[in-house]
Amino acid sequence: MTVFFRAATAAFFAVSAITNFASAQEVTDASATVTSATAPDTTEPINYFARDTLRIRTVACPFKGEVQYKDGEISCYQLEVPENREKPDSRMIELQFIKLAARKPEKWDNEEDGDWFKRADPIIYFTGGPGAKALGYVKRFQNHGARDVRDLYILEQRGIGWSSDFCLDYPLFDPSHANTPEWNEYQLAGVKSMEACFAKASAAGVDLSGYNTIENARDARALRMALGYDEWNVWGISYGSILGQAYLKEDPEGIRAAVIDAIVPLRQDATFHNIARYYDRDLTMLQEICEADDECARNFPNFKERLKGAIEKVADSPIIIDDAIDAELFPTGKGYFFHDIIGALPFILFYEQDNYPSLPAMIDALARMVEEEDYGRLRILTAGGPGGGVGFDISQGMYDAISCNDGWHPQMKAAFQEDIADYPALGKIFGSLDVVDKMASVCEKYGANARPATDYLPVETDIRTLIVEGAMDPITPPPLAQDILSGFSNGTYVEFAYAGHGPTRSVECAGDFLTKFYDNPDSELDTSCPEGMEAPEFNGPLFTTDGLIKLATVMSEEPKKIVVPALWAGLPAFVLIFGAIVYTLAPVARLINGAGAMTTGGARVIAWVTALAGAAAIGGIAAGGAVTADANGLLLLFGLPGWTKGFAMAGLAAGPLGLLLLLLTMKARMRMPLPIGVFLGLLLTGLSGIALASWLSVWGFMPF
Repeated sequence: MTVFFRAATAAFFAVSAITNFASAQEVTDASATVTSATAPDTTEPINYFARDTLRIRTVACPFKGEVQYKDGEISCYQLEVPENREKPDSRMIELQFIKLAARKPEKWDNEEDGDWFKRADPIIYFTGGPGAKALGYVKRFQNHGARDVRDLYILEQRGIGWSSDFCLDYPLFDPSHANTPEWNEYQLAGVKSMEACFAKASAAGVDLSGYNTIENARDARALRMALGYDEWNVWGISYGSILGQAYLKEDPEGIRAAVIDAIVPLRQDATFHNIARYYDRDLTMLQEICEADDECARNFPNFKERLKGAIEKVADSPIIIDDAIDAELFPTGKGYFFHDIIGALPFILFYEQDNYPSLPAMIDALARMVEEEDYGRLRILTAGGPGGGVGFDISQGMYDAISCNDGWHPQMKAAFQEDIADYPALGKIFGSLDVVDKMASVCEKYGANARPATDYLPVETDIRTLIVEGAMDPITPPPLAQDILSGFSNGTYVEFAYAGHGPTRSVECAGDFLTKFYDNPDSELDTSCPEGMEAPEFNGPLFTTDGLIKLATVMSEEPKKIVVPALWAGLPAFVLIFGAIVYTLAPVARLINGAGAMTTGGARVIAWVTALAGAAAIGGIAAGGAVTADANGLLLLFGLPGWTKGFAMAGLAAGPLGLLLLLLTMKARMRMPLPIGVFLGLLLTGLSGIALASWLSVWGFMPF
């Protein structure tokens, strides 16, 4: 399995007051007993929770400083659980969970929405990946509408981050494994890291067999009991949908209503690793939407085939960066980039529908880069991790353990075989059959064997459940939801058109959608949010520039060197912005004061135009960079939104305007003395215009 696949399958990225957590509680009621397919055939069910102390302790949130919040808005805790409830001598571990307290939103309208009050039934959120750390979800859900009226709990599952991650240093294992010119060796780097992690964990006494979806579901039940809730609402996305299905079977008495989004079937024999097939589906859909838009069709014809051609070309001739930036991560001094990186860049962007307007432009620029073999801009990737630093903030050790214990590898291998046969170009980027076999052997070596298939039988439930999909989800597409629908007698399938992975977490109206459902699960479902999704409005061609990447590269190589270009751009920017304000307001001030203007032979007018051109260029390029970084940061590898080209032209125009201003100023000075303030202001404005234009030229912001 490639570095990219291991990262890409990780999904992009908690309710009433908690008191009296210090004292341990005991499970005495009948709800604490469950049966398992792994249990011996006895007349008495096994109480897997007999050793759960249900002990919770309050801790300071480990992400303080990274997330801004007021006291009481976000709280962090640790829950003590057995590492493996099926082994009586298993050690105890701690799991982190976070509470995001309900808060009345500013937009709340009492007349329309009724009097605000916090609901008594909170939401438990199951994270994705598997292995995705909680921090990203805290940031995303801090302003999510799901917590408008309900407390939201985020359970960081066992083996992740602050929940007893047994391989915190997973990304640090010998980087030379992935820094190789050989594709097969590059592929095997992930297996080597996996084995190093498992070996270290086993030596430290970690029971790797305890890290599986069944134990995760039991942890969720233990958390509900520890918090004292009779029932709560479930919300899970991606791997959280697998865990959600397992939890529906584990704790049906404790679930009021459920939403599972970005569906992956629970059962072991479900084939859900046909990633190339899903990728081809999304590319086809995107191209069809683009072809229905005259401008998009004209600007980006046949981008799907061009992308496949680029993947094939790099597969035959890998990209080599001769002067890698980070010698520790790229010890040979060279960076090697394979075709999986070319395929990964657009694939990752399909996760978020906010990226869709710029995707055709990005694929076009990516394909052109490969066609022209203009790879200089990729050097910035050698400042990141091995393989270009593509990945998500996940605990990879937990991901590997889940794939072992949940029995993914046979179906993974079958899916790869199908995809390589049916989608040869796209199938090349997601892994190799040999690597899957080697991963399975590592699982067996360290005792992380597949649990019985009977533990993963399909859900059969009458709990009110929404099964949600994004129509253009690249990793868990709608066809996977069809696999589980028959087991939900009280379930409703909901599809968000033109949406990516996990729309209930990313679509703006999804908060209200969830609140209305959880408030009245059995009432008629309000589908205005998913049905209101509109086709993306595509951006035009990029302003192709490597200016920001060049600056980022300098910053990565030697931070002190950024001082020169920063001052070179910053000082003229200050003068021009200040000048634009002064030269605009000065005539108004003179009119109010009744004062006449000193004749400067047109220098003052040219100074005003120069300052406006320079200020517009600075503001426009900065805005373009900020918008791109916020919506689709990978686009910065290739350029800026097309509209920034006009601002770059204005900045270049400030150069000759500045030169003309200097000439007019000197000519005016020779005719008659100018006040020192006027003279210096004109000179500084002219010099700043010239300096800005030269900076744009040198640093790669040429608009032609």
